[in-house]
Amino acid sequence: MIPINQLQIKTLSENTAALPIVMAEWGLSMEISINDQKYLFDTGAGNINVLRHNMMVMGVRPETIDHIILSHGHQDHTGGLRYFLEQRAYLTGAKTIKIYGHPEVMSPKYVMSPLVFGYRFFGCPFTAGELERYGAEMVVSKEPIELNDSLMTTGEVPMINDFEDVGNTFFIKSGDDYIEDTEMIDDLAIIVKTDKGLVVILGCAHRGMINTIHHAQKITGIDTVYMVIGGTHLINASMERMDKTVEEIKRLKIQKVGVSHCTGANAAAYLLDKLGPEIFFNNNVGSIIQF
Repeated sequence: MIPINQLQIKTLSENTAALPIVMAEWGLSMEISINDQKYLFDTGAGNINVLRHNMMVMGVRPETIDHIILSHGHQDHTGGLRYFLEQRAYLTGAKTIKIYGHPEVMSPKYVMSPLVFGYRFFGCPFTAGELERYGAEMVVSKEPIELNDSLMTTGEVPMINDFEDVGNTFFIKSGDDYIEDTEMIDDLAIIVKTDKGLVVILGCAHRGMINTIHHAQKITGIDTVYMVIGGTHLINASMERMDKTVEEIKRLKIQKVGVSHCTGANAAAYLLDKLGPEIFFNNNVGSIIQF
């Protein structure tokens, strides 16, 4: 557990720019700093120069990152991996860096896309072998992984409640057939234990924002949740799901909720209306959270 003023979070990739000098893309990436330790959570979509530019203007240097954590294997969270590793290898002489994720994080994934009127590949665009050439070492586990005394991954998130689901646009392939992926089993989040309570950092929360929060409480034994930030995957949520999400946020007395990426404008506006500006904020590219 750390004093919360030792935690800093910079959002490097996200759908919307919070400042004139940063670039937006559909994706998510954050630098999480705890004292001298720095973690890269996801790497954005990999659009040309976006991660590179935003890291440069936000003062994030590839060689200072100690570990990479992947929330799941979708392209909009893994597409910047090779750029980042190439830059880091150049600056460090290909010094090894560990990439943490679920065992299925590198498995092929697909979406039903209106742009191509059918299925398109939406998994990580690189193989593990390709990334290893730039110093990456994959560390995969279904169970939570403690990276230090205050920061850990959730591991697999159980889907317990009756109102959250992963959506119906994601697919895996079996032979020539595309099968709806109703599990998104590789989805995980980061937990930081602070003196104010838990800080839960979501990638996409495919397995449910509330499911993830409850799992974080269970595996840490800490009931107080101070802040939740990141992608909430409420973009197509029903009104029932929105209402139950707000109800649980209020019941848990969560002090700060900062949404990103796959939340959607309508859901964000609804959360702002129900939670108020004292609790709700938009966490966009260029946002720096420091207490």
